[in-house]
Amino acid sequence: MSINCHENRALEKAAKYICREKCGLCPIAEKDFECPEECNISTLPWHCWFVYFCKQATEEENKNISMEY
Repeated sequence: MSINCHENRALEKAAKYICREKCGLCPIAEKDFECPEECNISTLPWHCWFVYFCKQATEEENKNISMEY
């Protein structure tokens, strides 16, 4: 599954919305989350949510592909 421009923008908006709903908290407390980079003053929590969702989608897609074979 490749993400096109519109899907990418939608995913970004979803990540920002969830980040805002969680009061700007990063997804570090989520199960199996690993920080994509070292956190610093310029780290944007919504970016971490974006990476988290992309990783989940990739893992789900890989699981579905392996079940086909």
